[in-house]
Amino acid sequence: MRLRAWGYFGVFGLVAGYFLIWPVWRAQFPLEIWPTEGWNAYYQDLGARWLSVYPAPDALIANNYPPLSFYGIGQLARLFGDPLYVGRALSIAGLLAVAVEIALAARLLGASLAWGAVGGLSVVAVMAHNFLNYVGADDPQLAGQAIMGAALVWFLAGDRAGRSPVGPLLLMVLAGFWKHNMIGIPVTAVLWLLARDWRAALMPVAVSVAAVVAGFAACRLLFGPDFLTNLLAPRTYRPIRIVQNIGHLQWQVAGAVIFALWAAANRGSRAARFTALLMVVGLLSCLLQWCGDGVFHNAEYDLVIAVGLGTALALDGADRTVLARWFTPAQVCDGMVIVLLLRLLLSNRQEPVLVLFNPDFRAAFHQAAVVADAEAARLAVLPGPTFCDNKLICRMAGKPFTVDEFKLEQMVASGAATPASIDAMLKARGITRFAADLRTWSYRVEQFASGRAVAY
Repeated sequence: MRLRAWGYFGVFGLVAGYFLIWPVWRAQFPLEIWPTEGWNAYYQDLGARWLSVYPAPDALIANNYPPLSFYGIGQLARLFGDPLYVGRALSIAGLLAVAVEIALAARLLGASLAWGAVGGLSVVAVMAHNFLNYVGADDPQLAGQAIMGAALVWFLAGDRAGRSPVGPLLLMVLAGFWKHNMIGIPVTAVLWLLARDWRAALMPVAVSVAAVVAGFAACRLLFGPDFLTNLLAPRTYRPIRIVQNIGHLQWQVAGAVIFALWAAANRGSRAARFTALLMVVGLLSCLLQWCGDGVFHNAEYDLVIAVGLGTALALDGADRTVLARWFTPAQVCDGMVIVLLLRLLLSNRQEPVLVLFNPDFRAAFHQAAVVADAEAARLAVLPGPTFCDNKLICRMAGKPFTVDEFKLEQMVASGAATPASIDAMLKARGITRFAADLRTWSYRVEQFASGRAVAY
């Protein structure tokens, strides 16, 4: 089975590398991949200059993210160039780091390093294939997941050795100040400690809570009242959004079922109990977050990590699954791998093929980059502040960030404003709308160049 593990490591490495071709190649162009890219880049520009990233309450923009990612990426940009491209590179690096962390976490839970690496690569393949709004985009989520994944590995290592969990819990707090919606791993860690010995868990949990409070106090001191005003900006919640998004969980079903086949026969083991808890908490966290407007597939990431970890454990323990009653361990293992690979490969999302073998597809993106530069030049000569539907074009034109459409939408949804009053505010502030050429969006170019609609 050891040779089989390394063989499948090579197979999943090829599949993951294949799917990474598209987000890595796409990242070079000044085209908006996802609407938060321009939003993040504007705040990273502020972070590079050590300016406040929290606007005043009467501004038509808002920032409900914690501060660390803006200053971290902003300072890296001072060394490596435009925050947009630094953020995109960090996203890909973060995904690869998560894969390594899954392998290490699986090893700490008893799997071999080879099968752990297979589990990590399966996550890279799934993410690079089906989470393209975030992989290779200027978004802090994946770098944050890498920080949280490091804390998970540290926690599992300390848990196995009987060491204090305070250090890894504090790193989880730090990760939360990079990106705030990564709650699956810290909640799992706290529940694990409380279930095992709640009295012993009180001190490390209390220290972690104190660190969170201290972090908020420090932010309040540094940024003033605008910090909490932005963080608590109105957001509407609609449970129907769970139904609208739940179909995307199909990419986790195969791995979750494979883990369940193993966990059912190993339910008393530490590895099965911890991973099942992480999976359940990750799923509940995802469903809860999906209720909020503006939350998309990044809510799934804790669940994705849990499924990758569970997949590694199940492949390593193929001889200890319920299927081992009827099949040899090699047959069970091969069957699991075939299911995982078929789910990935039987899809109409094959952009890497277009990148590799279709010169017209590649040329369309180079032409779109020229269009983006031309649109920015056209906008730059227009007087006054501008409301851009593509914030990257506004930023390229040197226009300040004056309007965030999500804040406007939430003002209307919460009853704080009406479309008419918003139009009046824009007029009173001298803000004009600028509609950019559709080719300045990466997914639009993909639609045009491939001749089909694209659903991210």
